Amino acid sequence: MVTITVHEDCGNAPKKLFLKDFIVAAVSNDSAFVARNTTDDIRWNLVGGRCISGKQDILTELQRSRSDEVAELIINTIVTHGYNGAADGFLKFKDGKTVAFCDVYQFRASTNNAPIKAITTYAIALA
Repeated sequence: MVTITVHEDCGNAPKKLFLKDFIVAAVSNDSAFVARNTTDDIRWNLVGGRCISGKQDILTELQRSRSDEVAELIINTIVTHGYNGAADGFLKFKDGKTVAFCDVYQFRASTNNAPIKAITTYAIALA
């Protein structure tokens, strides 16, 4: 089971709560939540790596990359405004490795329940 730590100011608005739930779902392999809250043509740009297009390919990549190796998720900041949002934090793995991340999200609309249509991930291995 993944330990989840979210700083207090990450949950005082509906879109912040949504992004928190989305990140937790992605790390915890809750593919049903991720599928419900993304567009069919979603694009995930892993900066310095590759770009994945389409909901099914993203669900497959999340399953492959997250598996049971994540021990802890720490979310430091979530910021949202209109069509965009961002979150940063750390993923700590069972093998002792830590990755700092920043995800930038683009929503299909500015409404609180709009699905995600694009994600850009910046990730740096720390140890």
